[in-house]
Amino acid sequence: MTYLDTWVRVRHDCPYCNLSDRYPEAHMTLWLSVLVDMLQVSIPGNYDIGQILDTAWETLHFSDEFHDEGSAILLITHPWIEEPDSVVSIASEEECMLIPPISFSAGWETHRVVCKEQDQLRNLMDRVGARGSAELISQRKRELADLVRDVHVVPTHFIEGLTPKQVDVLVSSYEHGLYDIPSRTKMERVAQRTGLSRSTFGEHLQKGELQIMRNLYPILKVRSHQEGTGRRGGA
Repeated sequence: MTYLDTWVRVRHDCPYCNLSDRYPEAHMTLWLSVLVDMLQVSIPGNYDIGQILDTAWETLHFSDEFHDEGSAILLITHPWIEEPDSVVSIASEEECMLIPPISFSAGWETHRVVCKEQDQLRNLMDRVGARGSAELISQRKRELADLVRDVHVVPTHFIEGLTPKQVDVLVSSYEHGLYDIPSRTKMERVAQRTGLSRSTFGEHLQKGELQIMRNLYPILKVRSHQEGTGRRGGA
């Protein structure tokens, strides 16, 4: 059985698009679940995350948040994205599958849409476009088995799979300037602080970085499509 595998971007009046439009320098990624939605916000280092959080509170009324200088995670219990006229609701009515996550940038939200028939996609685009703008970024036919293999987008926590030692090594590396450009220290010195040899420290560091990359890959892949730099055919 073949399916249509498409990327669609939408601009319309919704709290997320409006927040993204007001802060075009921010990149936002939304994960949906039954009980709570999670919005990740990332901004360049020269912008104030606090200002975005203040605006987000006024519009999204998030239940909790965690942030540092350049990013924040908001937990949202009100299903804004599932309102009757939302893309999520319309897609469900038209029997189109939305592959998570949803990304937002400069007032546009980007969806990966999978459906069986061209008419389903056309109806989705027409209905969403009637409330704003809808653009088809890419479209191709995929065999079901091929599509299943390519759908790596699973809501994985960013640090899932990391061992306690890998977490300790990663945190120590960041706090002591190993990731700074240029680096403020050498791996040997950070390894000594953690009581590990350079080789053991380096192994934990590399494995930890690989696990984080695996967890972040779905978001990075969506971002690459959004920016128009990614390959359309998979990894």
